[in-house]
Amino acid sequence: MKRLEPWWATEGQSPEFRETFERQLEMELSPKHELYGVPVKLIGRHGGSDDALFELSDGSGRVTVVHMTWARRPKMPPWPVTAIYESFEAWSEQRMKPEHEEWVAE
Repeated sequence: MKRLEPWWATEGQSPEFRETFERQLEMELSPKHELYGVPVKLIGRHGGSDDALFELSDGSGRVTVVHMTWARRPKMPPWPVTAIYESFEAWSEQRMKPEHEEWVAE
């Protein structure tokens, strides 16, 4: 599915690019975070912030937006701030489209 600004797809990026975000997220998560131990795949970035869109690779079909902190150690919840959506389509309707409306209105 097409991403609307300010979001962009990361599928065309190198594996190293995606792995950098995936490893960084793993580094930031403490055992008390809801994503701790859940495998993820980077599928999108927000062009105006440190938000990253990950697919949860647990078979649920869910996606999550994580506000990356770029810390070199685990953070205590609520960091990194995370919003989980039941599907890519749910994320698109609840997050991407409203953010796009704000983006183009500015």
